[in-house]
Amino acid sequence: MICEKCKEEFMEKDLQLSHDTPRYIGGIDSDGRHYLCEKCHSIYERLVFYFMTKDLPENIKEAMRFKSKIFAERWFNDS
Repeated sequence: MICEKCKEEFMEKDLQLSHDTPRYIGGIDSDGRHYLCEKCHSIYERLVFYFMTKDLPENIKEAMRFKSKIFAERWFNDS
């Protein structure tokens, strides 16, 4: 199968299903979906998050940083 972004050939098991609107914010299959390699999918996910947050007010960004820090501390310190 071919990654729809980089156009490189991959085995089917090495492609990931990507949604135009990520599922973590409520995206569904009818929103559009694409098969991407791990590298392209990772870049897409980071860019979606960046564009969703870049114009937010600073107080919202601060709250997000605070919640991210709490999550990271819990995530990395769990056994």
